[in-house]
Order: sequence, then structure tokens, then C-alpha cells
Amino acid sequence: MNVTTYAVVGKPVTREDGPEKVSGRTCYSGDLRLPGMLWGKVLRSPFPHARIVHIDTSRAWQLPGVHAVLTGQDLAGRLVGRTLRDVPLLAQEKVRFVGEKVAAVAADDVDTAEEALTLIDVDYAELPAVFDPVEAMQPGAPVVHDGSPAYESPSGLVHPQGNIGHHTTWSGGDVEQGFRESDLLFEHTFTTPWVHQGYMEPYACMVAIDAAGRIQVWANNKQPFRLRWQLASALGVPEDRIRINPCAIGGDFGGKAGAMDVPLAYALAQRAGRPVKMLMTYSEELMAGNPRHPAVITLKSGVKQDGRLWARRTQVVYNGGAYGGFRGALTLSGGRQAGGGPYRIPHFRIDTYMMYTNNVPCGSYRAPGEPQAVFAVESHTDMIARAMGRDPYAFRLQNVVQEGDVAGTGQVFRHVRGEETLRRAAAAARWDAPKPGRHFGRGIALGQRPQGRAVSVARVVVDAQGHVTLCSSVPDTGVGFYSVGRQVVAEDLGLAAAEVGRRWA
Repeated sequence: MNVTTYAVVGKPVTREDGPEKVSGRTCYSGDLRLPGMLWGKVLRSPFPHARIVHIDTSRAWQLPGVHAVLTGQDLAGRLVGRTLRDVPLLAQEKVRFVGEKVAAVAADDVDTAEEALTLIDVDYAELPAVFDPVEAMQPGAPVVHDGSPAYESPSGLVHPQGNIGHHTTWSGGDVEQGFRESDLLFEHTFTTPWVHQGYMEPYACMVAIDAAGRIQVWANNKQPFRLRWQLASALGVPEDRIRINPCAIGGDFGGKAGAMDVPLAYALAQRAGRPVKMLMTYSEELMAGNPRHPAVITLKSGVKQDGRLWARRTQVVYNGGAYGGFRGALTLSGGRQAGGGPYRIPHFRIDTYMMYTNNVPCGSYRAPGEPQAVFAVESHTDMIARAMGRDPYAFRLQNVVQEGDVAGTGQVFRHVRGEETLRRAAAAARWDAPKPGRHFGRGIALGQRPQGRAVSVARVVVDAQGHVTLCSSVPDTGVGFYSVGRQVVAEDLGLAAAEVGRRWA
């Protein structure tokens, strides 16, 4: 094995952001203040599904200190989303989940804004709701997005089919032939729940419109350029009129990519003529954030008598909640892991469904769709091994993908280390040794994830005095990118990490 020795990379250093964070000097978007700043707050729906009959905001307007009140009628037709643009800035005609934004106010302080919300009168007509994604697929289920809507996305207009927002299929071989050739058939269904990202800093933003009409945005968003695109698309303004000002991010875990309250803060700032700040409480985060998608996953596998996995049909039904605009794609690519995953299965078919329901809209949380799929596959694998009287480690070892194998989709596996990973894990766990105690558990599982892909730019600047600065457009979400980036530059230039500066550009 070739081992490269580095002078700077991989060496312990003080995190660049560490001293400021522990001393409280780090500036988050929730810390910002601007002259004349107002506070924005939203009234949320108490119903999962209801038609909005009438909204009366007259009493809220009369409260001293209130500078703007908005409803869906004021923002009709404005939709936002990371990829799928299906999220209204404020509910229009009906609400689709408990916590959906119905009206918004901007006032001198938080207390006045919250009091104003209590003075807004809304008449609702409740509608039947659907919460289970499998039930949402059935004929006669309440339709969350009725009226044959068409939502914009980078790949063209999306037309939901009933409650099915998106259907994706992956296949290889001939699954029915594979089942006929199998000696044993196994079928199991698994469910996974909502999981909130749990970051310490809730969503926060501030929007100001300067004298030149430029939109200035401060937000804890990890995709500043994508956020600018979302705003421009939703507001119908050119991207060069929007400036995203970087702020520290107090935790992400995949969840800090949506526009959340930024478009609404802009609308309030435009109506009031003053900067508007919005900060979600944690109750609002849990009620209307963008948690991980729950899933219902059914796997049917055919196995040869000698233990070879031979065929598999998988149905993955994701509960997308009321809207899809918080996802980074129309569906979750992690669903394809619910087929063979890291195992050789010559015949397979995977069907994934993204369902609309009257639940909180879901978004990204670390490897979107994959933890759900891997949990189901590995649990299914254990259950098959147990039913066949096989050791679960040996069963995996027999079926793990090998170098040069060809997947049913035609993919050739290269640089595969699944077997090595299994063997080293079993050795570390002393798999064959007796358990040391009564309350001692031991299990084994295997997962694989393709490398992520993204486009970013970095620039290294050396000035006339020899000062080195790393310029990057990538925000640090808490993973230490700024420190590691400086180490990489220092390694290449033969400097100490402390001799490399950093700025966001």
C-alpha cells in the first residue's frame, strides 16, 4: 500500500471558526440588526387540509406598530422550490398541512407581530385529509393537489398523477424469470419515520431592498447561489438584482438549502419599505421545517437453495408531505439502493413513488433516501439469512459485489472493496467469538453510496507582500471546510496553515 506523508494535511490544527464560536463572536443570521428593521411573523394553519373561505386582516392593520400584512391573495401565483416549484409563499385557496403559512405581518418588534397574528380572522372549510403514503395511492383517496396542476422544474413541467408526485423505475435482467428460477421467495415490508435534522440554529433570514432596488439577503443557507436562483424564479426578478450575504450556519445536516422564509421576508420588506427579519421558533421548525422523508418499503426476493440472491422486486413509497419544493430533486436517488445495493442480484426491478400527503413537507437529511433504503435491505437480508439457517455475515460475503461484476443496468463495478470491508468489520467485532455477556448485541450490515457531485470554484490569491488567501464560494456548514481548505493550499505552497488566509467570494 502506498502511503503519502503530508506536512500539513491531516495534522491537528485549531479550527479557524473555533475561537469565534466558543467566545460568542460568530455572527449568525439571527444576530443581525439593520436600522429600521422590522420583525416578520406568520400565521399558520391549524388544519391539515381545508379550503380558505375568507381572511379578514383589518384588525391586524389597526394595531400600532404594524407596517405590513399579507395574505395569499397578495402573492397569488408566486411559487418557490429548490427544484420543483410547488410551494406557495402563502397558502392560496386552501391549506395542505398543519403549519402551512396563511398570512404574514411585519411589525416593530416580535411581540407586536405576534399580537397582530391573533387579530387575523380566517374562516376554513375542512376537507378530508390523507397522511399515509400508501393510502394516498389508493383510488378515492383525498387529492392533496387537485385541479390538474402543472409545476415548473428544470426538467420541464411536472403534472402530479393524483397524489403521485413522481414515479421512478430502475431495472435489470428479467425479474419474473428470476422468481421462477428461484428456490425460495421472501417478502417483507418496512417503515421508517420522520427525522428532523436537529440543528441548534433554526432557520433565520433578513431581507432589505437598498436605494438602487437591489435585494440584499442574509440567510443561514448552504447554497447561496441556488438560493439566489430560487428567489429570482419565485419573484420574477433578474438574479443580478439579488445579493446573498454570507452568514455563519449553525448546523445543516442537509436541511439548510431551502428558501424557507426568505421570499416572504422580501414581500414584507417590499410592502413596508423597510428591512424585515424572520426567525423560526423551534416549534415552527418541527411543525413546518423539512425533515427526512418517511418511507414504506416492500422487498420480495428470490434466493437459490445454495444461498445466492437471484431476483428482487422493490417498491419504495416516500411520504413527501404537502409540497416537494424542499427536495433537491424530483425524487430521492437513494431509493435505488433498495434493489441489490452492494449485493449481486441478476434480476431486479425498483419502483419508487414520491407521494403528496397532508403532512409537513420533507426535504434533505444526509444521503436523501438512502438510510431508509439501506435499513430495509439490510433488515431483509438478516431475515432471509435467519430463515435459511445461514450466518448473516457469511450470507453477505457470498453475495457481495466483486471486482468486475456487471450490474443488471450494465454498470461494471471497479475498485470494489465490499468483501474487504465485511471481513475487516467481522474481525474487529470478533464475529465468531462467543458474546461476552447476556446483554451484548452483535450485528453486521453493509451499505454503499456513490460520490456526491457538485460544481464549485476556488481561487488562491498571492498579493505583492506575499500574503496568500484562499477564496471560495462554498459555505462552511460546520464540517471544517475552511480549515481543511487552508491546509490543502498550505501543503501545495510549502507554508504553514496559519499563513493562508480565507475569505468567501
